[in-house]
Amino acid sequence: MTARYSIKGAAAAALLVAAAGCADLDVANPNEPDRERALKNGQDVEALVSGTFRTWWGVQQGAMPTGGTNIAEAMAAASDELANSGLGGTGEVADEPRIAAINEANYRWGDYLTYPWYNLSRSLAAIRDGLLSVKGGVKIGTNGADGPRFEAFAKLMQGLAFGDLALIYDKGFVLDETIADPSTVTLIPYTEVMAQARKYLAQARDLAGKSTFTIPTGWMGTASYPSQELIRIASSYEARYMVWVARTPAERAAVDWNTVLIRVQQGITRDFGVQLDGPGGRWAAPHKGSIDPRMKLPYLGPADQSGGWQRWEQSPPAAKLPFLIDTDDRRVTGGTPTSSGTLIKYWSDQTASPARGLYFFSNYTSSVWTQIATTNLGFAPDITVQEMQYLAAEAYIRTNRPELALPIINKTRVENGKLPPATVSGVSGPRCVPRTIKGACGNLLETLAWEKQIMLPLITQGSLYYDKRGFGTLRAGTWLQLPVPAKDLISLKLPVYTFGGAGGVSTATGP
Repeated sequence: MTARYSIKGAAAAALLVAAAGCADLDVANPNEPDRERALKNGQDVEALVSGTFRTWWGVQQGAMPTGGTNIAEAMAAASDELANSGLGGTGEVADEPRIAAINEANYRWGDYLTYPWYNLSRSLAAIRDGLLSVKGGVKIGTNGADGPRFEAFAKLMQGLAFGDLALIYDKGFVLDETIADPSTVTLIPYTEVMAQARKYLAQARDLAGKSTFTIPTGWMGTASYPSQELIRIASSYEARYMVWVARTPAERAAVDWNTVLIRVQQGITRDFGVQLDGPGGRWAAPHKGSIDPRMKLPYLGPADQSGGWQRWEQSPPAAKLPFLIDTDDRRVTGGTPTSSGTLIKYWSDQTASPARGLYFFSNYTSSVWTQIATTNLGFAPDITVQEMQYLAAEAYIRTNRPELALPIINKTRVENGKLPPATVSGVSGPRCVPRTIKGACGNLLETLAWEKQIMLPLITQGSLYYDKRGFGTLRAGTWLQLPVPAKDLISLKLPVYTFGGAGGVSTATGP
C-alpha cells in the first residue's frame, strides 16, 4: 500500500472471490498505516468513508480511466440521447440494429459494464469496514461526538451505491456490517437490492433526524450540508430510485406513486450537486462535457413537426439520412430548422464517421452545459428540484389526478418552449409537440416525458435511459439492464450471460 489508504477487493463479489488489486478511495494518509491499524483510528476511519462520495460521484458523472467508456456515455448512447459514432463501448451500444451487451472478461471496451460494479462495490467495502470499526469500539470525534454524523453519512452512501447497482444490474450482492461472514452472501435480484438501498436511505434519514450535525466541506463536494438537508437529499434519491428501477412499463405503472409523491414533498428544495473546481481539479463532471458528439436525431424527434423523424424511423439503418428539425419549440430551434434554440445549438457541418452509419449524423448539440464542458467550472447538479417536480407530475397522472400535473408541465412547456399549454388529454393540432414515433400527438404522459428530456439533458448516468426503459420507448434490441461482469461469474463458477440484441433476454421491443 502507498500513502493513500486502499481497500483490497470490491465488497460483495470481490470479497467472495478474493479479487486482487487495490481500489484507491482517495483518502490521504501521510503515516501510511496498514489496513489493520487504519481501521482502529477514528480519523482514518472517517476519512475512508467520507471519500466514498467522490467514487460514487465519478460513476454518476462519467469519470473513467483514460480511453475507457463510462456508464453515463454508454447509457446516453443506448437511449439515443448522444450520437456517438466512435469506436468503443458507446459506438457498440448505439449500433443499429442493436447487439447484445458484450460480457467477456478482459473485453477492451467493456468498462461501462464493469466500472460501476467494481467501484461502487469497493466503496461499499470501505463503508462496511468503517461501520464495523465503530461497532468494535472505534470512536469518531472526541469521545465519539461525531459518531451520529459518520453513521448517517455512511447509511446515505450505502443507499446511493446500492441504489445505483440496482438500477444498472439484474442482480447484486448485499454485504454490510450486519453480516459477519461474507461467504454466506449470494446474488439476489435487483428488486431486493433496491429494497435494501431504500432501507439504508431510511436509516440515514432517521439518524439525521435524531441528531444535529453538518456534513463538512469536502465530503460531498465543496459545500457543507446540515443534517436536515441530508434528510432531504436521501428522500429525493429514494423517489428517483423508486421510479427508475422499473424495467418495463408495467413495472413503472406499478410503482407506489403515493410514496413517491411523499418523498418528493420531503425532498430537496435546492438542486444537489457539486461546484466544480476547474481543469485538473478534484471535482469534475465529464458527462456534462459531452457536447460533441451531437444529440442524436431521435432525441429531438418528438419536437419535429415535418414528419422527418417518422420517415427516419421507418427506414432501414443504412438509409437513415440526417434531417433537419422543424419545430415550434423554441428550446430546439429559433424558428427555422437551421437556427439555434435556447437549449439546442445548430451546426451546419457533420462530425460523425459515415463508415459507422449515417444514422449517427446530426446537426444539433446541447448547449446546456457549455461552460462546464469548456472550463470544468460551475455548478454540476446530479438531482434537481425540477426533476422532483416532474416526478410529482407523473405521480399525479398515475394516480388519476392529471389536472394537478398540468401546472408543472405547462410551466416549462409555455415559458421555456413557447408552446401552447397542454390539457389533461395531452397536446393537439397540426403543429403539436411532442409527437410519437408513429406521428400522433402526444398524450399527457408523453408530453411530460418530452419536457423532462429536453429540460434535463445529461443530468446523471442513465437519466434518459431509465425513463425510456420505464416508458417502453428504448430502441428495439437495447438491453434493459446489464449482467454481472463475466470475471466475477467465472470466479464464482456461475454461467456467463448477457442481455439485449435481437431475440435476446431482457431486451427492449421498441415503442
